[in-house]
Amino acid sequence: MSIKELTVNTVLKSAESGHLHRVLWVSADKTEIYTFDMETLAIPSLAEYSSVQKQVAEGVFTIEDSDPYIAVTAEDALTDKEKKSRDEIWEIMGAAVMDEPRIFTKRGRGEIVAEVANASGKTRKVVYQYLKTYWKRGKTRDAFVPLFRSRGAPGRERSPGDSKRGRPRKYDDGVGVNVDDGIKEIFKKSADKYYNTRKENTLQHAYDMMIKDHYTLFKQQSDGKTKAELVSEEKIPTIAQFRYWYSKMYGEKEKLIKRKGETKFNLDHRAVTGKSDYGVMGPGAKYEIDATIGDIYLVSRFNRADIIGRPVLYFVVDMFSRMVTGMYVGLEGPSWVGMMMSIANAACDKVAYCAEYGIEITEEEWPCRGVPGAIRGDRGELMSKFADTLVNALNVRIESAPPFRADMKGIVEQQFNKINRVAVSFLPGHVKKDEKERGGQDYRLEAILDIQQFTKIMIECVLYHNNRHLLEDFERTEEMITDNIAPIPLDMWNWGITHRFGALRSFPEETVKLALMPVDTATVTVKGIRFKGLYYLCERAATEDWFETARAKGSWKINISYDPRNMNTIYIRETDGTVNICWLAEWQEKYQGKCLYEIDFLHEAEKLMQHKNAPNKTISKIELSVVIDEVISEAQEMARQTVVPKSKSERTNNIRENRRNEKEINRQSEVFSLAAEEPVETAKLPESLPEDGEPISPTLALIKKMQEERFNG
Repeated sequence: MSIKELTVNTVLKSAESGHLHRVLWVSADKTEIYTFDMETLAIPSLAEYSSVQKQVAEGVFTIEDSDPYIAVTAEDALTDKEKKSRDEIWEIMGAAVMDEPRIFTKRGRGEIVAEVANASGKTRKVVYQYLKTYWKRGKTRDAFVPLFRSRGAPGRERSPGDSKRGRPRKYDDGVGVNVDDGIKEIFKKSADKYYNTRKENTLQHAYDMMIKDHYTLFKQQSDGKTKAELVSEEKIPTIAQFRYWYSKMYGEKEKLIKRKGETKFNLDHRAVTGKSDYGVMGPGAKYEIDATIGDIYLVSRFNRADIIGRPVLYFVVDMFSRMVTGMYVGLEGPSWVGMMMSIANAACDKVAYCAEYGIEITEEEWPCRGVPGAIRGDRGELMSKFADTLVNALNVRIESAPPFRADMKGIVEQQFNKINRVAVSFLPGHVKKDEKERGGQDYRLEAILDIQQFTKIMIECVLYHNNRHLLEDFERTEEMITDNIAPIPLDMWNWGITHRFGALRSFPEETVKLALMPVDTATVTVKGIRFKGLYYLCERAATEDWFETARAKGSWKINISYDPRNMNTIYIRETDGTVNICWLAEWQEKYQGKCLYEIDFLHEAEKLMQHKNAPNKTISKIELSVVIDEVISEAQEMARQTVVPKSKSERTNNIRENRRNEKEINRQSEVFSLAAEEPVETAKLPESLPEDGEPISPTLALIKKMQEERFNG
């Protein structure tokens, strides 16, 4: 039986009690491990790493694939109130929870809790509650996201009444003023005008200016001078009220952006860094990530004659082992969406991923699966606001290379160069240097690979690199030389997993995907849930009659997440954090398995086709109109030549009789003839009677005669 490696956030289930335990920490030499009972919320328990491994092997504990307590949410899916509450608690607890393993020991924990309580004004009981919440909900900043959505009236802002709210004034006998919506609007305008500016005035200055603008009367004196007088003190809010409501209106991040500017905030104030020495260098301690435009042109899977341009390649490389841990081949970017999908791929099951492209591997061939301690990449994508999800939801430290310094991402840059040199340069449709030379062939016309086929080739290249490529100029450590470890990424990864401990952490795959997938809005319509021109169906919509409601009352918007690599499904985000999967409608099967860019390309091609066909369509409409006018003119002329004029009542009273006569005429003229015979003159139809003596219609008489003639030969 293979020994299971345990990483931070691995969830263990006790066979005896059924309790779930989270792995909080593993020592660098893999001798000690701290776990936390998420049911009893007892203090973390210290054990020998090998002992817990043995218990897993013997079935005392089982490793769970899902995590019911994890707190991973896309940043865009959180409300401002939730973000503000989370950030305030993180400001109090951030340094404390990162002080590992000291925070797990009895003495160290007591000292840390006392320090935090004294600095923040919180009680020790509250600090301990924060600690246990952090450990229970996945050791991320988002563990402190409050569950506002599951609460009722508690926490709801109370409306001002007649009695003064808040504590009484300390230094005067006045009652004071309640802050209503009108005063809050004054607070907001004054803060935006005097405080939320690049001048960086103090809040006291903003308050003083607010009093001047809204609570001061200026009276003209007899000597021509103007005298300022304050309104009644009972009507003036205090500086404390101003500070309180300002803190409620704006989160710390929003304050800094307004006062410093977004660029300076991203450079100096964004919460994207942790302790520089956090974690020990080993597999998963730090990944490098970057993107490049592939030197090849691809074709559309809808119409292989259409060239759709060059793909975007993302690779995620482990800095310790040089293992490619994640990748993305698409047509998006370079952008945050592409980077997001490559990071999600680094955390996913590679066996299932390869199977999507018809490649069979074992888990041992590509064992990378988890979230790293840190990621280093370009400033562009990683400094965008979307990267907050990595920091807050997955607790990943971001390291951004300075601009124009690709050398600081040398590991992943080498990967791009190697892939381009070994594989892409030999593929049909690859970019050639002689394009602009006279007589040079247009290499774009050689394109025959679609994105699915190109991705398959890239996966094979990654598998070769990880499993068989001997790295040149790689400086092995003394321990690697002693253990005779070849500089092959897979060998170094496995050796590092055994002998070094990085910061690779476990999260449920679907949880990571939902946290990293882009968030957007879809529309519930009569035909289905419309998104990007596609229509989706789901069980909830059918059960709750969404589409019938849309027909009766009109469409409405819903929040969704989606995977741009494959638009077969989208995910409805519910307010309680759960999701509902929506599947592409059957009648849109042509979009099955296609990525968003391919679908957008098809839609644009169809629009272009309609645009080009517009003149022909207009001419055809004109020609149709001319023909219709000619027929109408002919009918009008025939109406004028009618010999026997009839009154209006005569024309309308006999409509049913006229219809029967016309049907008889049509039946005679439309009769089918299955043999090559001489046409029968309808004027000479024989009159025949059936046995009962009743006359038969001319049509039946005609059919009877045709049957007799065929029978007699």
